[in-house]
Amino acid sequence: MLSVPGPEILPGTREYEWVASVVAAVERRTGRPSQWDRRLFEETSGVFAAATPNGPMTVSRKHVLDPVLRGYDAPEELSYHDHQLIRLATAVVIHETDHHQAELGDPAAPDAIRQLGPADMALSEGFAELKARRLTTAVMEDTGMDRAVPGSIQARIGSVYPGYRGSVEGVALGLQELTGRPRHEIVSAIQDAPRLQRYNAMADLLIDARLDGLMPPEHRSQVRLALTRPLLDEVAAMTEHESPTGDQRALDNLGHEHAERALRTVEQQLAGIEQHYRAHGDHPPRMPMSAQERAQVQRIEAYYGRPSLDLETTHLRQFLDSGAHSGLASGGTAASGGAAGAAASGAAAAARSAWRLPPSNGGQAR
Repeated sequence: MLSVPGPEILPGTREYEWVASVVAAVERRTGRPSQWDRRLFEETSGVFAAATPNGPMTVSRKHVLDPVLRGYDAPEELSYHDHQLIRLATAVVIHETDHHQAELGDPAAPDAIRQLGPADMALSEGFAELKARRLTTAVMEDTGMDRAVPGSIQARIGSVYPGYRGSVEGVALGLQELTGRPRHEIVSAIQDAPRLQRYNAMADLLIDARLDGLMPPEHRSQVRLALTRPLLDEVAAMTEHESPTGDQRALDNLGHEHAERALRTVEQQLAGIEQHYRAHGDHPPRMPMSAQERAQVQRIEAYYGRPSLDLETTHLRQFLDSGAHSGLASGGTAASGGAAGAAASGAAAAARSAWRLPPSNGGQAR
């Protein structure tokens, strides 16, 4: 659903000062500034809140502001449900602050995911939910809500995006097991990366932990493509299931299932990549690529100013290997004939099954 800003909430009002205090507490706790431009609007679309990159925040009066103000003003003891709404309102503002703390990255980079596409939506919302769950109690203490509204800090709440959160938790756990690094380091490395490069940050964790000293540094862009593809596919697939009315536990479980599938495939890919580099010693060639994959790697490495001088050598080696397998090496027809074309096509088809290009994802803003 698209955000629809309503009337502006001005500095000096109780609503504004409460939101600003929550944002400030998150900034202190994380040591990371927010890109919020300090303008606040009512959210009128029906969503709880939204954050515009380098811009304003919108919050629902009904779902966020009113429950909090009612908690501060209530002359009588609040119900447990009231406490839940207050804690949820705080978590929502923390969630949106995470979006404002995230650097976007260059959408035009050839290795960036599509902004607000399914892969971006699922990962970014999932990480925002992780931060909200981790910080809500601390932020309520920092802002004095635990004393002003006794009982609200103990209330238990669910997640706005349980499926996305489950998939992100599952990915973090899988990367922890594959790299041997602590969970908090895994989460920080991904969350601190530019939003459109977070899947590459996951691949970098794997490359640095498992391929250091084996893989030539100039091969990183190609290996990243192989390791990010299963993660992109499975995390993005959660956009088909996430629903505010869905069963929380079922969505959380489904998110973990998608993450587990992704990590199983990543582990298989990683084992094959390790085997390739161990088998070729000190000067290993690149792994096989299709023409499309080779073109993608060339675009990526040209963008970062690292010309891929060995790509054509790799292509020629693949072509000659294909020709030899089809009989060309023993007196067959020239490479312009059908046999060579069929061999090259077969090699490309085999490569595509393991090195798929990113799909064209659809999606829209929150």
